[in-house]
Amino acid sequence: MIILDANIIKGTSLRGPVADVLRAIRAAGVERVATPWIAVEEIAAQQALSYAEKHQAAMDAVDALRKATSWEHVNHPKRWPAEHVRRHWRERYSSITEVLETSHTAYQQAMFRETNQIAPCKTVNSGTYKTGARDAAIWLTAVEYARAHEDETVYFVSNDSDMSEDGKFLPEMQKDITGMEHRFRLFTSLDGVVTQFATEVEASTEDVRELLDTEEGHATVLAATRTAARRYRIISGTPMPSVVNGETRMLHGGALNWSPTVVALDKVLEVSGREVGGHHYFTAWVRWLLRDDRVIRGEVVERAYAWETRVLLSTAADQAMTVLDFRRPGPISAEDVPNAPALPETTEERLTRMGRAHLAALMNTPAMQVTLARISDQLGPDLSPLEDAIRSVLDNNPASRELNDQIAEPVRDLPKEPDGRE
Repeated sequence: MIILDANIIKGTSLRGPVADVLRAIRAAGVERVATPWIAVEEIAAQQALSYAEKHQAAMDAVDALRKATSWEHVNHPKRWPAEHVRRHWRERYSSITEVLETSHTAYQQAMFRETNQIAPCKTVNSGTYKTGARDAAIWLTAVEYARAHEDETVYFVSNDSDMSEDGKFLPEMQKDITGMEHRFRLFTSLDGVVTQFATEVEASTEDVRELLDTEEGHATVLAATRTAARRYRIISGTPMPSVVNGETRMLHGGALNWSPTVVALDKVLEVSGREVGGHHYFTAWVRWLLRDDRVIRGEVVERAYAWETRVLLSTAADQAMTVLDFRRPGPISAEDVPNAPALPETTEERLTRMGRAHLAALMNTPAMQVTLARISDQLGPDLSPLEDAIRSVLDNNPASRELNDQIAEPVRDLPKEPDGRE
């Protein structure tokens, strides 16, 4: 088990190569990587407090801007709750470490050590204040784990000077691991972990293209677009070329709902590799081309996008590709157009799918729910008059029949209003 101190995860860039090694170690199952709960919460709290401070500075700046912009209202930036910020950072750090819970006994011992100034606890301000209970809780969590898992080696990673001196644990802490010295090791940085568990290997774009360009890889990228759609409120795409008066016209526009349905690998921008657990693990920035469609003012519009993602992938057969990070999606260039993926559906299939999506959204609006409830009250269980009316509007082709079924189905499922009230 590799156990990280708070100062280690705080000093680790989640986009850096060391974080990639930790992810590879976890993916390969060579060792577990964990951080005591209080250490994760300490970092999450620091991020939340930093966000609140920066948000207040932004509010003050907007107030000053408002005074200078009397002709137009200037909106304040949205304030996210502190727990939202903490949850975000817990999720981010979960990509490199799991959380190791601390026992009630360890917390009690940590407070005892602070009260009695037993390392790693100490006093500050010339002995005025006692501190270190959190550090002690982190340390004792690692010690407890080692005692409970006699067949494992614990690699404790901390650069806290209150934990060690000259690469060795302080005397009081050495007593805690008596009898376990041979399987309780100290690293003062993650460099020791990298050296112990990973070997750098040469990597080229050709090494990873075959691993990237698979159905599973494409599905992983499409699934990750949902996360990007939540992060970026408006995403600009490129409507695909249309011939108007013999000319090719390219327009750029912003989409509120980004939902690509097909993706193609464009190019590998950069790649690095390491050998962990007998397999090669690659981290790469990859550019993809994606496409979606939507109905705008009764017209089907297809848009194409370019998206750069940072991925972790492996030569191990049982290791799926993981999207680690990404940049804002954007329009494609004219040179990208021939390589943009085509939508796999026929026009009728696509219209049917989009019509079903629009009808589903329409049926869920409060106004439509009330209207359909009234219709259900009037017609009762026999909805054939409503279906006849729908058929009179729609042509009797397969797409129309599917739309008819989609409309009639929600009506059947609507509950009755209690006591006959509307």
